[in-house]
Amino acid sequence: MLLLPLHRPLTRATFPVVTALLVLVNVFVFLGLQAGDNARMQEALALYASSRLADLEAPAYERWLVERGGRGEELQEFRALDGELPRHAFVGQNTLVDREFVPAMQTGRFFDDTAAFDEWRRLRAPYDTRLQSITTLRYLLRSSEFDPVRLVASAFLHADLGHLFGNMVFLMIIGLLVEGALGPWRFLGVHLLGAVGANLASLAFHWGDAAGGLGASGAIAALMGCFCLVWGTQPVRFFYWIGVWFDYVRAPALWLFPAWLGWELFNLLVRDDSNVAFEAHAGGLVCGALMGAVLAKTGQVRVGFIRDAAPDAAVQDDRWERAQRHIGRMQLPEADRLLDELAKESPSRTDVQLARYRVARNAGRTEQADARALHVLDVEAGNAPDVRAQGELLAELAGRTVAIPVETRLAFARRAIVHGALDEVERVLQSLEADVPDETQSQLWFDLALRHRDAGAQAAHVRCLRHLAQRHPQQPQAAKARFLLENA
Repeated sequence: MLLLPLHRPLTRATFPVVTALLVLVNVFVFLGLQAGDNARMQEALALYASSRLADLEAPAYERWLVERGGRGEELQEFRALDGELPRHAFVGQNTLVDREFVPAMQTGRFFDDTAAFDEWRRLRAPYDTRLQSITTLRYLLRSSEFDPVRLVASAFLHADLGHLFGNMVFLMIIGLLVEGALGPWRFLGVHLLGAVGANLASLAFHWGDAAGGLGASGAIAALMGCFCLVWGTQPVRFFYWIGVWFDYVRAPALWLFPAWLGWELFNLLVRDDSNVAFEAHAGGLVCGALMGAVLAKTGQVRVGFIRDAAPDAAVQDDRWERAQRHIGRMQLPEADRLLDELAKESPSRTDVQLARYRVARNAGRTEQADARALHVLDVEAGNAPDVRAQGELLAELAGRTVAIPVETRLAFARRAIVHGALDEVERVLQSLEADVPDETQSQLWFDLALRHRDAGAQAAHVRCLRHLAQRHPQQPQAAKARFLLENA
């Protein structure tokens, strides 16, 4: 199964700089630092299997497995091998990633006598030196070992060219969407912390085993999980391939998370003989999703990048126009159905939410209309026309004495000041005087006065400053207002 969001074209404006640098670092590590590692590893294992060191370690390794007890499958596999050479090769391969083996051997109790132990120490030292010259072995993740350096460094190692190519393609595709939504530094933080989270999940799953892990896929899985939560309900275009079926479809980004996570957990259960770290993928997805949820909740997301990523679904079909025609003909149920579809796909569209309110109002569904109106006011409108539309609705609701939460009015006032939709702000601020602390009110009045000045409305600027100085004289902003009035 393949689910891949292909939602934003790669252009000069959207080029993900940090993603590209991460790709270059991975390529440099593989083609530079890891160059020749596979050949050196195979040469070392071949020399080991035919050496006196293997003769000494093979029986000691068997005794160690018996003492460990929890490695029964490994012991059975070792004993099932026929001949010294296969057994030597098995020990050499397994002990490359088993950090507990050499310290256990250094106790000496697994050897027949002191002479065998002394010979082992003499032969093991140059072999360990040879292995230390292999970059991959120095930095890959080893089970049952908590090493902060390996937790990060192993995410930049790859087994072969195909492994590298596949990971880098996914990194560029996901990185384009996540780096654009978070910015370069937050994106880099998610990538590195995601690598650590994915590797910790792998360590927890394999603790006690003789296993190793490497590759960027855990960190990329974290970016995928982060993407789902950061983009949330925003519809995205993605490519799917399941068996012989493949196509492009649109769906909320959040829907991809259970699909991705379910696929990794399914493979973890049924493909335990594979060399793919599905547990790291699942851990990375969860870790990235948690980081994405925090970033989205704390407002550290570039909403403009997400909203402008591609034309809305409503623009790509005629549902909006059809809904407007239904409203004009008073075919309200038909209009409501279309508007509900658009609202689910594009919950931040002020015009859609406002149309849903008008349909409910025209249908005489007062309670539903009031609830929809409050939902319109809660939309984080991103431009002045949408904010003005919210202001008109706010005035309409006030005229009908509909109870509007203080938080909603306060959020609207701040939004209107930012976008320069100043007509309704003074009335809203006056309605907040009994419900909001003086320091909050004085700051809003001061911000409004400065926006009037920037817009060239000197009379409104002076009026707001005088109101601030008279109504909130003890606040720091009042002192600033008096200074501006004296020097106007």
